[in-house]
Amino acid sequence: MAARVGRFSIPAATLAVCAVLAPAALARSTVTELPTLYVNYSLNCTFTITGDNGQTVTSIGPGEYEIDIMTPEPFAEIDLSGDLGNPADMTACRSYVQFQLTGPGVNVTSSLSDGDSAFALLQAVFQPSSTYTAVDLNQPSVARDVFTTTATSTATTLTNPSSGSTSVTKGTPSQDIVGSALPPLRGSLDATVYADGRLSLTRNGNAFTSLKTGDWNFSVDDESHKAGFEVQILHGKTQTVSTAAYVGSDVVTLTLKPGRWFFFTPGGKKKEFFVTS
Repeated sequence: MAARVGRFSIPAATLAVCAVLAPAALARSTVTELPTLYVNYSLNCTFTITGDNGQTVTSIGPGEYEIDIMTPEPFAEIDLSGDLGNPADMTACRSYVQFQLTGPGVNVTSSLSDGDSAFALLQAVFQPSSTYTAVDLNQPSVARDVFTTTATSTATTLTNPSSGSTSVTKGTPSQDIVGSALPPLRGSLDATVYADGRLSLTRNGNAFTSLKTGDWNFSVDDESHKAGFEVQILHGKTQTVSTAAYVGSDVVTLTLKPGRWFFFTPGGKKKEFFVTS
């Protein structure tokens, strides 16, 4: 007995073996979502490190993390011809970052492809009860941050300096805005859903790779009866700009926090962009 697939004949015994192996193979291919540390550079070659809750990191739980390093734009593309004569001028890190994160079991470095890229995604495993130091070697005494790890708990537990230790689930934003400033309105983005299901997201008519954190108006032009437009931060909840059933024009305001973002139609290929502080 044989089952036929297209033009090829597959023995039933082979199918039986595949049926036994498939669950194990799927289990091995499962990807674990990791908590993330966001290293957000400024043009003056300093940086801040925040967690998935948007808070500045001073202490984290031990374990494996993703490390997102981001600059406002590729530093190698910034004209520094008027600044290189001044050794104290660290605009755009003098063309590229020299990020280094060290501590027990960790030695992570990146130049963001010598400034040709605006982001890099790395990984590190942090040990319990340890201290880690992040510096930019262009100016290590200025661009410097130190944080510690707790003795126990999972890697998704971050310490909020203002409220003590808090368990944070990835993708769940804080609902407490008392005492904090409202996000600034940064501008408008053009979100288009073409009749054939293709998507585009532009700013002032141009594609982009990074935005500033804050509120953004998504100006939607949806021409499809089947495709929609959604955005999502890495490991976070999906936010709908336009549903699959909607056809027409609308404006939707969303708050974009620092991190790695995607836009896509449900079930379609995701395209990424980054949001920096």
